[in-house]
Amino acid sequence: MSQKQSKKSKSALVQDFCNYLQFNKGLSDNTVKAYKSDILKFLQFLEGDEISNESLQQYITLLSNKNQSENSKVRKISSINQYVQWFNSVNLSKQINIEKISLKTGSYLPETLAVSDIIKMIDSYDFDNFLNARNKAIIDFMYSTACRVSELTDVKISDIDFDDNFVKLQGKGSKQRIVPIGSKLNKTLQSYLKIRKEFENNETFLFISKNKKKLDRSSVFRLIKKTALITGINSSVHPHTLRHSAATHMLEAGCDLRTLQEFLGHTSVSTTKIYTKLTKEFLVEIFKESHPRA
Repeated sequence: MSQKQSKKSKSALVQDFCNYLQFNKGLSDNTVKAYKSDILKFLQFLEGDEISNESLQQYITLLSNKNQSENSKVRKISSINQYVQWFNSVNLSKQINIEKISLKTGSYLPETLAVSDIIKMIDSYDFDNFLNARNKAIIDFMYSTACRVSELTDVKISDIDFDDNFVKLQGKGSKQRIVPIGSKLNKTLQSYLKIRKEFENNETFLFISKNKKKLDRSSVFRLIKKTALITGINSSVHPHTLRHSAATHMLEAGCDLRTLQEFLGHTSVSTTKIYTKLTKEFLVEIFKESHPRA
């Protein structure tokens, strides 16, 4: 689903959803009105951005800051989950890829992968042809920069500075940020660009399709899911899993929240705090394994 649709188009989609609730599921007028209100408020919050696990977490954080009751939060998230499920059932060509969220405590903990699993995904591709080189570079880029899918597809070759080792990313609300390029990603991109130059010379975007056009987000979702499956990791892995994993691994290695906030492009450090519970659980496990008094 393109989340950058006109307001009229979004309203029409919500109305179709409400018609489905009323005429197919037989819900009462008051219940349908509540669903409609929940969905419209969430879409207004998105301001044109895509529906994702991250945007849902940010919305949950907003609801918590407004002191919404647990029952109210559960209902709102349930409304969004059902809207996404309905949308995917009637739009087979353009899917909204999110994990269904069960909200009991008002918090959502993103799934993460081990570093070894991510390396396995990256190393499952070689530089033997354009598509394999591109796929390897995409996975390495997503994990190394912790970028969003939309940021990945919008990156241009001119956004990369190999001399100073950084890339310019276009985040939410057209906000730009500078993200370092690690030594391993540097080598991966250099190798990929050599093959890409032989494959295509005119397109300005870094990652392109086999038809030599700008890569779309749905292709990235399919690539990550397929790679996770063929490497035997997890069928529920999505692009955002790489972003969450990178953030968690950085915190576990000692990165502070404020720096991580800048790295991820979060507008508020409260959004970044969702990772602290994960790292606390990690710390507890390390404590049990290593401390003499555990």
